Amino acid sequence: MFSTTNTPSSMQQYENIKIVALDADDTLWVNEPIFQQTQEKLRELLSPYIEPGQLDGRLYETERRNLRLFGYGVKGFVLSMIETAVELSDGKISGREVKQIVDMGKEMLDHPVNLLDGVKETVEALAEHYELMVITKGDLFDQQNKIARSGLADYFKRVEIVSEKDEATYREVFGRNGIRLEEVLMVGNSLKSDVLPICKLGGKAIHIPFHTTWEHENVESQQADGYDYEEIDNLRQLIRLLNPRKSPALKDREVLIEGRGFRLRRFSANDVSSLAFHANNASIAERLQDRFPHPYTEADARQFIEYALNAEMETVFAIEVDGEAAGAVGIIFQQDVYSQSGELGYWLGEEYWGRGIVSEAVKAMARHAFSDLGLRRVYARIFSNNIASRRVLEKAGFQFEGMARQAVVKNDKVLDVFHYAILNPEM
Repeated sequence: MFSTTNTPSSMQQYENIKIVALDADDTLWVNEPIFQQTQEKLRELLSPYIEPGQLDGRLYETERRNLRLFGYGVKGFVLSMIETAVELSDGKISGREVKQIVDMGKEMLDHPVNLLDGVKETVEALAEHYELMVITKGDLFDQQNKIARSGLADYFKRVEIVSEKDEATYREVFGRNGIRLEEVLMVGNSLKSDVLPICKLGGKAIHIPFHTTWEHENVESQQADGYDYEEIDNLRQLIRLLNPRKSPALKDREVLIEGRGFRLRRFSANDVSSLAFHANNASIAERLQDRFPHPYTEADARQFIEYALNAEMETVFAIEVDGEAAGAVGIIFQQDVYSQSGELGYWLGEEYWGRGIVSEAVKAMARHAFSDLGLRRVYARIFSNNIASRRVLEKAGFQFEGMARQAVVKNDKVLDVFHYAILNPEM
């Protein structure tokens, strides 16, 4: 069984982790698509000799048969391509065409090391708090070369390049390096190689699916049943999950409440279109700071979601209505002597106004701030042209504390700012 929710309880299971072990290919950088592109070139080269669809299954069988001799990696793949080409062409393939296959392999070995999204910043962030290591399988020279060219080598204390990734291999690697199983977290894109062997040993693993997987690494769903591991969308989410700096925003939960007709949950990359649609409204923008743009494009939505998922000092939830991200509500944590206060902000798509959704969302955030986050005070600043927000705050128990006169210039209009706040009743 695996979980994709990021709750405080799920993060507690990583409190003893001291070492983060990372797979390399298709976890840190792009790999499998390069093999697929080369296979497509081979298919074109062999088109005079074979029928369409004849190559893939035959090549995989050759690769699988040769693993015990050649191991994983580009060189073994090239030898298997040549063997398959000779067999499928019934020996008719020319020396010139064999040379072309060899050149394909050289191109693969020289291919730039393209880091996946968020890898560099994640490795940098985690290296400050954890000992990082790479555990990858493949050709020794090729993998060492990719690690060196990736620009990440200095972040890793240990690099293990192995011929196979199974229980016996992990047991040997950890034992040889003096690593206690309960202190290591394995992270990778392959259930078969990176996750299940660790789970079977009783350790902790995180799965980051890659959009394409080599057939040899595929695992049937029933093979993963019964094993406890986390699954995240990209490596960057590891920062939130492990929360190395123990920032309150990063350790916050994935879903806050399931309300009546709505819920508060974390944003995801799938929210870009709906967020842009509901936010692109002048009636909303005129009541918010200029950092909330108008027009509001999908690029703006994508940038905001990226920020919301990684902000260390602001916890932000999407207001989901009818299955869409139709608004947002969040608390900005304050620093220094104001560290027990948080500033509340919120907005909702106009078509959902008047349903009481924002009032319930604000109440939920206030309860959350006090009972879960330990804040003493939550406050909000609203423009004098936002009468509806005054009613929302008053319904939620916020009290008027004063007015900053002519404090804002918005759309060439000078506005006052009303200050509201609510205190933790337990303090």
